[in-house]
Amino acid sequence: MLHDPRVRCFVSLACLALCVGACAAGEGAEDTNIFSTSVNTTLADGNGDGDGGSESSSGNGDSGDGDPGDGDGDDNGDGDADPTTDGNEVCGDGVKEGQEECDGNDLGGVNCADFGFEDGTLVCANDCTLFTNACSTCGDGQLAATEACDGNNFGGLTCTDLGYASGSLACAPDCSAVVESGCMQAPTCGNGMLDPGEPCDGVNLNGETCQSLGYDGGVLACTPGCQINTDGCLVEECVPVLGACNLLFDDCCEGLQCALAYCVPE
Repeated sequence: MLHDPRVRCFVSLACLALCVGACAAGEGAEDTNIFSTSVNTTLADGNGDGDGGSESSSGNGDSGDGDPGDGDGDDNGDGDADPTTDGNEVCGDGVKEGQEECDGNDLGGVNCADFGFEDGTLVCANDCTLFTNACSTCGDGQLAATEACDGNNFGGLTCTDLGYASGSLACAPDCSAVVESGCMQAPTCGNGMLDPGEPCDGVNLNGETCQSLGYDGGVLACTPGCQINTDGCLVEECVPVLGACNLLFDDCCEGLQCALAYCVPE
């Protein structure tokens, strides 16, 4: 009976159906039969999870193999490996954040006064730290950017730099200005004006006379170099005690007086 071709065909089909059914219900068991391998592969590829197998055990409908949204280290808000802003501030973006003291022009609302200085400009360094070297306190002798001077510190400036012949500069009490009153102009001898450093100029003797300078008389003059000339002043010798004197000139020595044409003690 088995030699009947129709019977052999029926038996073969029945065996094929049994094999296919066993493979479909066998949880992916391995079988060396060509039909079982083919069916099992087809079932595995068609299970809808794209993993090539049915070994998911996550219980959340995902494969658990690193796909997005499966809770294994991706950015899904579960806190297991999400990016954070702590310590991630960027120095140089112009926004003070995190541990930065400043960033560009963003100084966080502080100024030099917050650091004990009177004036000046607070600066943000390239590493986003505050730089106070441009801050100042008048009287500390340190010349700040906002100060014209500080004490005797004029930044190297002198009277001659300002066009004067000599002299000394001074600093205003609030360090806001350089005072030039101690500087002297170069004298211009011969203009008849008493320029700084000139005791006389021409006939301008500044009110001085031979007598005001301690001489007995004479004529005071001014040299071409604007210096006092006393060559015309006179010094007279006095008449000693009991010496003949002239009542009109009172030429007795000091402490004596002319009486009856003789110098006698006063």
